[in-house]
Amino acid sequence: MVFLPVHADRDSGKVKIPHTMNDKPSSQPAPSPVRADSTDTGLGIVVIDDVLPLDEQQKIHRFLLDGPWSYGWRSNSDDAAQKFWHRHFAGAINDPGAEDKAQQRVADCSGELMNAAPLVHSFWQRLQKKIFQDHVLSRCYANALPYGVEGATHADSPIPGDCTAVYYPHESWHPDWGGETLVFNQDCSDILTAVYPKPNRLFIFPGFVNHAARGVSKSCPHVRITLMFKTTRKRP
Repeated sequence: MVFLPVHADRDSGKVKIPHTMNDKPSSQPAPSPVRADSTDTGLGIVVIDDVLPLDEQQKIHRFLLDGPWSYGWRSNSDDAAQKFWHRHFAGAINDPGAEDKAQQRVADCSGELMNAAPLVHSFWQRLQKKIFQDHVLSRCYANALPYGVEGATHADSPIPGDCTAVYYPHESWHPDWGGETLVFNQDCSDILTAVYPKPNRLFIFPGFVNHAARGVSKSCPHVRITLMFKTTRKRP
């Protein structure tokens, strides 16, 4: 697994991005990788490649493809936000634009996830053991964006310590297909970085980070599917 930290400053909205996100060897000395057990996921952005063994990735992908999906979810409460396909597995299902996010994040929904989707729960257990030791699962769901649908810019939570992990389950992806996750500065006036939906990649970021899912291109033969784990820090 490759850990590439991108540190985010909540007050300024600035994000320090590595010069490269390329796995290929470089002639320059590479920085030491961030260990999963030492990454502070409440303060930085992390991209992890090859997060699951190939057979588990394929199982997750096929499970998500099989549905059932429901239509009508939006990235935020703005009337202009486009609707897309959604699968809820566990946790609060309030409108993403609701103001009572503190109430939504209280409960640990891992037990609910185990009953609803054991395969996804097994994935969460792996993540909690290696990365989210000090966090509990507050919500788990999947989104699907077909051609012609774009995600709206939003932040998931203003609560310090809350994180979102986005998993890209597709078995293949082409650069011409689009579907990147864009990260914006605090006032959403500029793009800070783009995360390519590389198969078997996990993208972790603080809940306060503004982001949006870009739609797929006309040449893309697939619906863009992502699996999300939202977490909050354990209480003392």
